[in-house]
Amino acid sequence: MEGVTEIGIAGWVVAAIALLVSLRRQQRWRRWSFELARFIAAQRTAETASGVELPLAWTDEQDSVDLALRRWRDRIDEADREVGRLAGVIDGMVEGVVVIDGDGRVVLANARAEDLLDLPHAENNQGRLLAELNRHPDLLDMVRLVREEGDWDEPIVQEVAVGSTQSVTLQVTASRLTAREDMKRWFVLVFHDISSIRQLERVRRDFVANVSHELRTPLAAIGGYTETLLGGAMDDPERARRFLGIIERHSDRLGRLVDDLLTLSDLELGRAALRREAQDARELTNACFETLRSKAEGAKVTLENAVSEDLPALDADADRMEQALLNLVDNAIKYTPSGGHVRVVGRLVDASIAPDSVPLDGVSRFVELAVSDTGVGVPPDDLARLTERFYRVDKARSRELGGTGLGLAIVKHIVQAHGGWMTIESELHRGTTVRIFLPPIADDAVAGRRSRAGAAD
Repeated sequence: MEGVTEIGIAGWVVAAIALLVSLRRQQRWRRWSFELARFIAAQRTAETASGVELPLAWTDEQDSVDLALRRWRDRIDEADREVGRLAGVIDGMVEGVVVIDGDGRVVLANARAEDLLDLPHAENNQGRLLAELNRHPDLLDMVRLVREEGDWDEPIVQEVAVGSTQSVTLQVTASRLTAREDMKRWFVLVFHDISSIRQLERVRRDFVANVSHELRTPLAAIGGYTETLLGGAMDDPERARRFLGIIERHSDRLGRLVDDLLTLSDLELGRAALRREAQDARELTNACFETLRSKAEGAKVTLENAVSEDLPALDADADRMEQALLNLVDNAIKYTPSGGHVRVVGRLVDASIAPDSVPLDGVSRFVELAVSDTGVGVPPDDLARLTERFYRVDKARSRELGGTGLGLAIVKHIVQAHGGWMTIESELHRGTTVRIFLPPIADDAVAGRRSRAGAAD
């Protein structure tokens, strides 16, 4: 279906390009007609000034030429307007369009093509070889195929990878221009950016492979130890108890994995209804610390709540926000060596720093909660993928510590469901900071409660 759409776009572009080139060629006659009109007017003025009386037939002929030139100029003016409209449409397309001649030289390229292929501005690329302007091998092979294919009527559709790391995938549809005899060796290349589609396909493949692996590991352990017990280990109480403990541990892990998958699915599909009320960020952090205090003490990691009491209340669901903070602080404790430090800081930031994807809806400020640790850190190449499902920097250690690989993905979706966003900064062997940005409630009920409590005292 996608290919059919691209071929349809290419067909429309071919027709538009043919008309655009034809109209631009007609503009050459505009200059000629003005020059001729000026010459005739000058001749008539000179003859009138000299007192020479022109023959009636010559005068009629000049009037006829004047009328024809006026009509021609009107048609050229209309052609100019049509050229402007077509050029505006082609330049405004989300697809890149490049027209090349039989030698592979650029005849026309729109603004989108210049962006996708990193071409110079239109004034600097016309008449130059496309191979000279862009050296990506896939693109050069495509141009070579188009020029050497011989007689072909159906558009050629291929995918090419461009960009400094071949990270941009383009679907290219090549069509021949046949509107004019002198344009039969011209070709239109329409570039459609499908990088996001290929990225989604890669994420989907990784997800299927990862979830299969994550489910298979505990299931294999449960099945293996159950089989051992049924094979006679039940008669040895000590071995039976140890094996049952392993089965219980893997069952718990399987349960956590299923729960996290269901939570993530509900958040993505918008099925997780949020009960949004005024929430005190410092109190939420305290509740999170109380839950994880024994784990932090066992790992010899200190916890610090540096969230200011003066922050406005969050407009948030208490359970979801506690879940997000628990995931972040739990991760920080897991990956912080003995003697390390985990700190949560809160502050107000201006809404102008929000990404374009975040709807402000009149919000002028956001509450930033930053969870920082002095842990092992994350390599720069892994930072961008940390919120992907099941993505692990250290797979063996993460599974050993009981992680499902879904924690950060859940946090990201919880924050987005609240109308906020998340960022991650890290430095190897220096620690990691995860920042979540959430809108405050319009009516600061928490501050109001504090004021009333102070007045009562």
